[in-house]
Amino acid sequence: MAKPTTRSWTKLSIWPGDGGSPEVFTSKVCGLTSKGFTISSETSDSTVPDCDDPDLPAWVERVTRSSSAEISGSGVMAEETFDFWRDWKLDGTAKNVRVIMDLLGTPGYFAGSFLLTSLEITGNQDDGKINVTVTLQSNGEITWVDAP
Repeated sequence: MAKPTTRSWTKLSIWPGDGGSPEVFTSKVCGLTSKGFTISSETSDSTVPDCDDPDLPAWVERVTRSSSAEISGSGVMAEETFDFWRDWKLDGTAKNVRVIMDLLGTPGYFAGSFLLTSLEITGNQDDGKINVTVTLQSNGEITWVDAP
C-alpha cells in the first residue's frame, strides 16, 4: 500500500475580502483552530421501475435542484478579529470569501459571496479563554480558481 500525500490543516485557510476596488483578501480569521468547507446539494428523486420486470425493485434516480456551500470554524477569540466578526454580523451584508487550499498538486481556492449566518461567542472556566464559532453560508455560485 502506498502512503497518501497529506497536508497540514494550516494549508486550509479562509480569506474574506475587504469589498474594495480592487478587492483585497486577507486572512482576518486568526484564532480559528478548526475550519471546514462543505458543498451540498438539494435533490429531487424519481422512482424508476424496470419495464421488463416490474416485480424487481425500482431504482431511485436523482437530479440536483440547487447547490450551496458552508464555511465553518471555531477556536479562540483573537482580540485582533473581534471587531471584524462583530461588524460583519451586525451589518448583515455578504462578503466575497476565498477558501484557499494550498495543495501540492492542485493549489487554488474556492471563491464566492458569503453571509456570516452565525457568530457564537462562549467562554468556560476550564481553559479560561473566550472562544468563537462562526458559520458562513454561500450567497450564489461558488467557483474554483487555480493558483497562478
